[in-house]
Amino acid sequence: MLKKLNGFLESRNVQTILLFVIILAYYFYSFGKVDIVSSEDDVHLFSALNLSLPLQKFGNFGYYIFLWVVSKVSANALIAMFLSYYLLAILVYVSLFLLLRKYLGSFYIAFFLSTCFLFSDFQLLLVPKLTYLNFIFICLGLYLLDSRKYAFQNYFVIALCILANAYVARPEFVWFLVPVILIMLFSHFKHIPKVSQTLSLVGFFFTIVLIYWLAGGIYPSGYLKEIFIQHFFDNYEVWTGRHFDLADEFGQFNNIYGKVESDYQVFTANLGLLLKHSLYNFKNLILGILKVFKSTFYDVFVGIFSSKTKFYILFLILIFGLIIDFKNSFSELKIIISSPKPLFKFIICLLLPCLLLVLVVFPREHFVLLLLPFIFLGLGHLLKLINLRQNIFSKISFSVVLLSIFTGIIMKYPVKTNHPNNVDFYNYLNKIKIDKRLKILSNDNFGFQYFDLNFERIGWNPSREMILDKVRSENIDVISIYRLDLEVPATRAFVDSLHKNTGYVQLNQFEAQKRYLWVKPNLLTKFQ
Repeated sequence: MLKKLNGFLESRNVQTILLFVIILAYYFYSFGKVDIVSSEDDVHLFSALNLSLPLQKFGNFGYYIFLWVVSKVSANALIAMFLSYYLLAILVYVSLFLLLRKYLGSFYIAFFLSTCFLFSDFQLLLVPKLTYLNFIFICLGLYLLDSRKYAFQNYFVIALCILANAYVARPEFVWFLVPVILIMLFSHFKHIPKVSQTLSLVGFFFTIVLIYWLAGGIYPSGYLKEIFIQHFFDNYEVWTGRHFDLADEFGQFNNIYGKVESDYQVFTANLGLLLKHSLYNFKNLILGILKVFKSTFYDVFVGIFSSKTKFYILFLILIFGLIIDFKNSFSELKIIISSPKPLFKFIICLLLPCLLLVLVVFPREHFVLLLLPFIFLGLGHLLKLINLRQNIFSKISFSVVLLSIFTGIIMKYPVKTNHPNNVDFYNYLNKIKIDKRLKILSNDNFGFQYFDLNFERIGWNPSREMILDKVRSENIDVISIYRLDLEVPATRAFVDSLHKNTGYVQLNQFEAQKRYLWVKPNLLTKFQ
């Protein structure tokens, strides 16, 4: 009976059905169930909806194209964002599964790890999502490496992967493109070049030229310096306890760190602070990876055992101590350590850029995604070498653990979101019954496209323009302020007291999201 069951589960058709069941289940589990928080994703969607090629300046070209395609099959911007989140999660799931399935040779370990990650809160709630495309390309790059191929083909795959990552969300990857291309050229001419390899090389350089033209260049000048400053102050504020508004960060950076006028000087202006920043990022990276593991493998039990989860985990450790065959497991470990690793140097060629970028930039959680393909690959190998004792107790215990994991995933449904939330805010403005579009004073790229059918947005520069003057000169109907506007002292003053001088009525439903609304008194009934 057991042999028949194993044979049934090893069927390719059964395994394919399992994958499709998970993909379908995740749709009902997640689609439209999470809040859309203010993030870079909103700005990128705005750019995608107004996409015009070639780009006038370098941007997140791959992400814009992805969101533009999704928007063309969506009824509105809200649906487009929910659909993009779902598709990205599924692409992450499939690419991670393919990677693990290839390198581990085990359908069920690959299925287990990728499914647990798919339903983890880390994956489900992480924003911005644009880094998921980096995750996907890294997984596919690793998947396409082949020890049976010449070195050129593998370096070609790495070069394509780095190029794709540079044009999706992380332009810094382009710093690593030149050395990989040089190695690829060396491996190409080391032996008598094949026609297919030469054609691949020509196609690769043609692709670079085409994308260079379509995407507004190959690298935004001063980009690394700019993002380094922002992320450096994330750490510096923790070290010192001081807070800097966004504009102050750029003004104070040279006084604190040293004169930095180019990307290169980020690495030379202050080696002491650079090292401190990188070590602090390394600590946060370890904590970030542990958070991923907690979300993926621990939190699923919280839905079942609540505050008693830690005791259940201790019980699991005891059970695994009893059912693991340590002797055979160590034998497996020795075999893995001593076996040749023909793809190791190619894997390192992808790992190093990801690791260096995380250490120099980080410390935001979505940067952990750059390293997760490698982390899950290592974890998968660890699980694969574990041998269980061949007795009925081991089989029952292992089955109970798997059952509790998938029970925990089911019990987390529906996804819990706080109300009112940002989506409630967008729906609130969408449902207003008006005869003509209202003028809304808003500096909000974060979310405006979700309710733009009812409103004409009038922007202003919070650092240079006074809200009161703008309201009077533009005959504004609605004033909207969101959390990033509060980085400017004048805007904070308006929210605290100056709004009383406008004669507009304040609506308080969404202050918990740091979204503040004021409307003309004659429009109040439209908003109630």
